[in-house]
Amino acid sequence: MANDLDLYDGGGDIQPYSEGMPVLAPLSPAPWRDSPDTLSNREIDEYQGQRSGPTLFGSPLPPGTTNQQINAVLGEIAGVFLSDFTKLGYPSSLIQAAISFFMDNATKAPRQVRRQHQFKLPKDQQGDWLAEAFANHLQGLSGTLQQRQQFLDAGLKWLVLANKKLNTKPVGSTPAQGRAPSTSELTDAEWEELNRRNEALKIATENTLRQRWGSAYSANMEVAQQFLNQLPANEVRHLSQITNQGVMLNTVQALTFLFESAIGANSIPKDSPGIVREIAECERCMRTNRKQWLADDARQARYRHLITLRDGG
Repeated sequence: MANDLDLYDGGGDIQPYSEGMPVLAPLSPAPWRDSPDTLSNREIDEYQGQRSGPTLFGSPLPPGTTNQQINAVLGEIAGVFLSDFTKLGYPSSLIQAAISFFMDNATKAPRQVRRQHQFKLPKDQQGDWLAEAFANHLQGLSGTLQQRQQFLDAGLKWLVLANKKLNTKPVGSTPAQGRAPSTSELTDAEWEELNRRNEALKIATENTLRQRWGSAYSANMEVAQQFLNQLPANEVRHLSQITNQGVMLNTVQALTFLFESAIGANSIPKDSPGIVREIAECERCMRTNRKQWLADDARQARYRHLITLRDGG
């Protein structure tokens, strides 16, 4: 993934996912009922008077920045976010929802956002339109308040780091290492080189996943493909963005994300008794409803994963 946006180093400020955090009590009464809009009309008018051109997460872009350049950077951001938060162990459903939110809101100008969530924001981001909108987005997702609060904290910290990185290498300048220019701007030789890198990426990814999944490689890839086929078109476009190493969809991180989303990896039991119970449920289904079992590729893949966990793999 792109070096200029490589935010996660395994020991930074963003905390890995942990189900052991104390549950945060919801605010009462619901805070958005009496809260003012986070930006007044005057503040928005003043901002728009200062920012006449396109923006990215509220920061102005250089004059002449094209939509193709913006989309290339957004694709890179989505890929790095996917990679970072997969490494940190956050639930795939939250990762997917956050990427969609960022892609949909990255280029929007500040606007009125009424607080409609029960989360606690950092003091320096209380009233920030993007932070409030992101929190509102998470409010409507499934999962415990604890899970979503932890994800919100990590996501906002990541955005701060991403903005700092982007400000050191503005969109529209010479492509940074790791970022591919628009494919329409590539020469025949550059396109050939990008295609070569993409083929090399596919081979490296296949080797990694074959080693990880063993004899289940082909079946797991089919499960990942089935999940991809069910995604909305805009999310497929995010995963199909091109970096200077190739198509994001050909990376280990993207394929692992799709597979784990398909089998519901974030809901797999963490304790041995729970794993054994679910294995028994799967085997009961095999015996009593064979037709249903054979038609459910994702459940079969989940069963294989449970067996691997049970056996210490």
